[in-house]
Amino acid sequence: MKVSNLNILVCDDDKYFKLALKEIVSDYGTVFDAENEATAKAILNKNHIDIALIDMEIDGPLSGIKILKSTKSQRIHSIILSSNQDESIIEMAYKGGCDHFLAKLHFRKYLRPYLQNYYKNKSSNFLDSFFLEKFITQDDQLKESISEICRVNLKNRTVLITGETGVGKSLIGELLHQQNHPNNEPFVHINCSEISESLMESELFGHTKGSFTGAINNKKGKIELATGGTLFLDEIGTMSTAMQQKLLNVIEKKEFYPIGSETPVKVEFTLITATCENLFEKITKNEFRKDLFFRISGINLDIPPLRKRVSDISFLTKHFLRKSHRRFVIKECALIKLSQYDWPGNTRELKKKVDLLSLKEKGIIDESDINLTGLAATDDFFITDKQFNFVSEHGLRAFIKNLEEDLLKKVLEQNHGKIKKTIHELKISASAFYRIFNNLKM
Repeated sequence: MKVSNLNILVCDDDKYFKLALKEIVSDYGTVFDAENEATAKAILNKNHIDIALIDMEIDGPLSGIKILKSTKSQRIHSIILSSNQDESIIEMAYKGGCDHFLAKLHFRKYLRPYLQNYYKNKSSNFLDSFFLEKFITQDDQLKESISEICRVNLKNRTVLITGETGVGKSLIGELLHQQNHPNNEPFVHINCSEISESLMESELFGHTKGSFTGAINNKKGKIELATGGTLFLDEIGTMSTAMQQKLLNVIEKKEFYPIGSETPVKVEFTLITATCENLFEKITKNEFRKDLFFRISGINLDIPPLRKRVSDISFLTKHFLRKSHRRFVIKECALIKLSQYDWPGNTRELKKKVDLLSLKEKGIIDESDINLTGLAATDDFFITDKQFNFVSEHGLRAFIKNLEEDLLKKVLEQNHGKIKKTIHELKISASAFYRIFNNLKM
């Protein structure tokens, strides 16, 4: 089983020694091999390589130095393998840019631990920075879950990320892409909830000129644009079952037909999907295909909501305040009050609240400055007495129906009738929007 997702180039003209090397390094990722300088340079020009293992005498005395110059120009970590003990040769290799010089006689004992240490340092440094600057968390269990997935080679595989709105699913999707496609391969992000069902097929698969009214040019779909990289389908739970079937066919056959075309398009990509919905519940209601669920959930990550990571609330608050051009002092009583709130909008909601706090004239923030949308942070209920009386008289279904309609009408009016923006702000699917909208009394 692979313990990392490195791309490793093995350069050696000894067939049996090269096989012995590949037996070790294959545990750490994808292996490319070359038996001469020309093949090595061709591989370097075509692929992103993390580590190169180079035989010093691959094409004759000191020929490995030429390959080393190419790896140095691309900032590739390089290991010279040689039986030569001449110090002038060793010095030449280090001056040529090699990071490690390993005697061939000892490769079985020392190569594996060196690779383990290299990968550990490479991943730890990047992830430490990620958890401090982008996905801010002190939750060790969550960090380990994310780190564990980062150690897997995800190229052309599927990942499912679940979690409530605002927990940072998109950030994790981008991280996984960067870990597996570091050579500027495409990252194509599409939010399924923001695209109407009638437009979804064209967005995903593209179309040919004249295939339908309005198709004035050929258009590549998101799937084709993601070839070689990552397709990130956010809020996949809102996708119609008909479109789910078509997506399943692409995953299984690795090809599709653009609308109006009779020529299949071959594709290879990493598929990352995300949802804030309960897909098991949708499966029981026949709203999500069971076979698609099993295809997209090969590797799963569930991100806990902020209310279950209470220690992160103070940590995030201080981080967001430090990002302000002004310096603030936030008192412990204020942090405690923030930590007692449930944060249904998670990190995104907390950031908005901190942004508002940073606009205050006073530079010291205490408990009195914390106004959590007019609700006491420790209240057990957030509905008013009037709302409770309405539920008692008319029932919960009528209350929810009126609440949905009033909110949709208000947000739609604020957005001057812009449907896409309204769907985005309410964080609902297009089908949910029209279900509510069709019952509105305008």
